[in-house]
Amino acid sequence: MKLLPGFSCSPCVWIALLCVIACSASPSGAGNSSEAKSLFQNPPRQYSTGPLWVWNDLLTEQQIRDTMRDLAGQSVKQVWVHPRPGLMTPYLSSDWFRLWKVAFDEARRLDMNVWIYDENSYPSGFAGGLVPDAMPESRGMGLSLREAKSAPKWDAATLAVFQVDTGKCANVSLQVKRGDAMPEGKYLVASVVRAGNSPWNGDRCYVNLLSPGVTEKFLEVTMEPYRREIGSQFGKRVPGVFSDEPNIQIGRASCRERV
Repeated sequence: MKLLPGFSCSPCVWIALLCVIACSASPSGAGNSSEAKSLFQNPPRQYSTGPLWVWNDLLTEQQIRDTMRDLAGQSVKQVWVHPRPGLMTPYLSSDWFRLWKVAFDEARRLDMNVWIYDENSYPSGFAGGLVPDAMPESRGMGLSLREAKSAPKWDAATLAVFQVDTGKCANVSLQVKRGDAMPEGKYLVASVVRAGNSPWNGDRCYVNLLSPGVTEKFLEVTMEPYRREIGSQFGKRVPGVFSDEPNIQIGRASCRERV
């Protein structure tokens, strides 16, 4: 649609115009409205509500079937399989995909979708610890800035030292690195910290998302097994993948190597 120069429409006019175009595109505009109302009342699986379906503990095939039948009985027609802390079924193992295939069997019978959640816990990026296992150098890295009452000893993690005096801040990194005698006072020490292991991360660590190769390794160890085991369902019973907030965190996450 092309408007004359200087011509403008309010939002209400645009909405009305779009409605006219939509109705005029098909002689059955009124019928389409009825169909939309019917879809709202009983949406097909692609429009259905869907929960994050937590998989933890040591799951059984019967638990998978019973849960899906219970959800379908409440008109819930799609689920996001969500591995969580407490999972005892080995993540991405043959047992893991055996249970996925049970879920597909029920999904076909009940006409449901089963979405992939791409992580074991949260946030996406470390593959439940498989990425740092395969790439130890990918361990999350953060920037620490702390106050000290005396100049620290320089070590491999130290980035810079600043002396603070009456509102002024002087970079004394060179003096500290040389081992010069420094007076007592207020210092700011900038250093690199590495992520520690955590139960939240399956007793492993989160990764430094800015390290080269981390994303490729995550896709390799996470999505490649899904493609290999259930790729025939991509775009069918598996409409897509839920990726949950991969991020850069202080302490257990990332900064560029020696920013």
